[in-house]
Order: sequence, then structure tokens, then C-alpha cells
Amino acid sequence: MAPHVQRSPAEPLNPPAGPDIVSCETFAHKFCRHFEVPMERFTAELLRRTLYGHARLLLRLGSFDALSPDRDFARSVGRLTRPRDFTAEIREFQLDRRNTRFWRRRARLRVSVRRMQRVFTTVWDHPAPAAR
Repeated sequence: MAPHVQRSPAEPLNPPAGPDIVSCETFAHKFCRHFEVPMERFTAELLRRTLYGHARLLLRLGSFDALSPDRDFARSVGRLTRPRDFTAEIREFQLDRRNTRFWRRRARLRVSVRRMQRVFTTVWDHPAPAAR
């Protein structure tokens, strides 16, 4: 029988490699590295890239409550550590009762899910640009 080796709580485990392994790095970190954006600008920059063009005017109003579902969506996507959870975030955003009003659903004063998918795929599937 092999002797028991005690491990320090701070010592990382070395999990086997595979598709189900969760990255400790969040999407927000990957996004900021990829686009060279400071972390404190993550939500605003993600919204700028994923809002419908005419909805970007709402960003200038800053604290305007109309974009709160979009900000919540961006933050939840930013916390993801594995790509397969992205679909659930999209579904939750689409079913959010705050998105049922005319100006969000039909006038599209909101995030484009298709644009969010493109950004997510670009960031997750491609390494960050080389450092200069």
C-alpha cells in the first residue's frame, strides 16, 4: 500500500486533460486579453460590440435602466469558465421577462444574440493576439 501524501490546500491539483475540464479563466478575462481591454471596461466593451447599432445610443445614457437585462447577460457570460454553458445563458436571456416588451423584442433595443455568439466563439476558440 502506498503511503498517504498530504497536500497543501494551496497546491493545485493536476486534473487529466479532456473536453470536460473547466478552465479557471473566465470568458471576461479571455475577452479582455483578446481585445486588449482593461477588466473594468469588460461589460461596456462587450455591450458596445454586441448591441444592435441603433441600441448603442442607449449606452451614452449610462445609468439608463433599459439596458439592465443586457448588462446582466454580459456579466453572466463574463463569468463562464466553459463554453458549453453559453447556450444556457442565451436561453435565460431570451426568456427573461424584461425582454418581452415591444421596444426590446421588436424594435431590438437590446443585445444581438447572434453578435454575442460571434464574439464568444471568436474569443473562446482563438488565442489572444501576440504581445507587442
